[in-house]
This record gives sequence, C-alpha cells and structure tokens, in this order.
Amino acid sequence: MTGNAVYEFLDPWMIWAFRTSDNPYIGFAMGILWICLITTVVGELCIAGVYFLNKKHFAKINCEMVSHHNLSIKALGARNKTAWKACNSIANDAFGKNFFSHMALFTASLWVVPFALGWLSYRFGAVDFAVPYIGEIGPPFILIPSYILFRFLFSKAKPWLPVFKTIRRKIKENEGEEEMMTYMDLVEITQKKQESMPLPDHS
Repeated sequence: MTGNAVYEFLDPWMIWAFRTSDNPYIGFAMGILWICLITTVVGELCIAGVYFLNKKHFAKINCEMVSHHNLSIKALGARNKTAWKACNSIANDAFGKNFFSHMALFTASLWVVPFALGWLSYRFGAVDFAVPYIGEIGPPFILIPSYILFRFLFSKAKPWLPVFKTIRRKIKENEGEEEMMTYMDLVEITQKKQESMPLPDHS
C-alpha cells in the first residue's frame, strides 16, 4: 500500500472532525484536537499491549528496584555501610534498567504520530498560517506542540479514565504491593524507635 493509499484510507476517520463547524478556525482546532486524541489513545493502548506481553520482565525489574532500594534504606537506618553499598549498587542498576525499559515503552506509543503528520500534510499541506513574530507555518507545526500538550494533560487524567484506570490497577498488581521507601520513612522509623526506648533512670 502506497503512502497516499494509507492517507486515503485514514481520510474518512480524520476529516470529519475538521467539518464539525462552519467556522474554519474552530473546525481546524476541533480536527487537531481529534488527531491528538486518536494518536494519544492508540499510543497509550500500544504501551499497555507491549507491557502486558512482557509483564514478567517488567515486574521482575520493578521488584528488584523497589526491594533493593528499600533494603538500602533499612541498611542505612541500621548504620550498616557495607550492606547499604551493596544494596544501593544493585538498586541503582535496577533503576537504570527500569528507566530504559519505560523509555522503550514510551517510544512504542509514538509510531502513530508520523501517520498523523503525513495525513495532515496530505490534506492541508498547501495551507499556511500566519503567526505573529514567526511568519508562515504549516499544519504540522501546529500539531506537534498540540500533541505534546494534549499528551501531558492526558497523563494527568489517566488515573480517572475507565479503561486506563483498569490498566493502571493491573500494572500495579503485576508489579507487587511493596512500595518504595523514602528517606523520610527512615526518619519516621528512627523517631519511633527513639520514642519506644525507655527513658534513663536518674534516681
């Protein structure tokens, strides 16, 4: 299938949003919003799909990261420098693996964007917009920052969206119930130990 054939196939699914208003500016804004929604939702579902296909791998990395981080915190509280160094080294390695694994997940969600940009150029490539202090810009110049902003706002709303709320719960169940400790937790544990210690007898 050629590039134009792909865009022709996508056209009915995309163009309707641009025709929701007689005002061309409102219609274009609605169309951009629709493209941002479609690309974001498809991308997020791809992330979930890749995650659950490799859920044992992600669960192992996360459990190692949280477990050894917590052990390093506890070793620090016990003033065991040797154990702290060992656990902290393993935890840092697990942090790196976890970070790059999630970066790979994120990139799996971006494959939709080139198709959206391609279709937008196919449909509106000859249209230029005059922007103060910038000059003439094409539709892709509008889509990219709009997509970034929409993706950010979507990430904030995800915990309350029905399908993505379920995905979030399933991921949490897969990665175990142990939560990552902070150094404030160590301070609280130390304070509780001090409070539970009997006061010295000065009589």
